Amino acid sequence: MPEPYGREVIVAVRDTGRPVAIVSNNSAGAIEAYLSEHRLAGHIAYVAGRAYAQPERMKPNPEPIWRAATALDVEPATCVLVGDSLFDIEGAQAAGVPVIAHANKPPKAQRFTDASADVVLTSMGDIASALLALGEGR
Repeated sequence: MPEPYGREVIVAVRDTGRPVAIVSNNSAGAIEAYLSEHRLAGHIAYVAGRAYAQPERMKPNPEPIWRAATALDVEPATCVLVGDSLFDIEGAQAAGVPVIAHANKPPKAQRFTDASADVVLTSMGDIASALLALGEGR
């Protein structure tokens, strides 16, 4: 099931003129099927799924984040990773990418704060608003 306001987050980033990449520990095929099914594929510039049979290359390893930044031809420090796990936060920090942590369950908020996420938000709607505000600040 789609995360409430997940589509709005993707569209908010696109509305700022920035490309959107998905970096996931799920397979690229599964991600692409989801995007197609929910009419989001045209909004995504790059998908970095897990490397087949190479779990050591999954987040928190920064490699898939760097791969996405390279594919988009942007510096990692100019990106923002939106994630909902400690692996997302750790991977972003190792890659030199600011991270917005989505605390989609109440206990996660403190864990993400303790992990030094740049921003911790509990609603994808709030994340969409924050990303739109970043676009206005350019």
